Amino acid sequence: MKSIMTAAVLTAMLASFSAFAHHPAADIVDEDIYLMIDENVADTPHGTLDFSSMGR
Repeated sequence: MKSIMTAAVLTAMLASFSAFAHHPAADIVDEDIYLMIDENVADTPHGTLDFSSMGR
């Protein structure tokens, strides 16, 4: 039973590392694209979203 728990913990730890990876398009997409997205979203309700209190 101890070896099953150890394997489960190691698997969970290895699987969670992908959550900390950079977005795949981070180095591919030009800055102009991000500026265009910011301009298009600025006048919508989504432009004021704040994720600093997420999960509290």
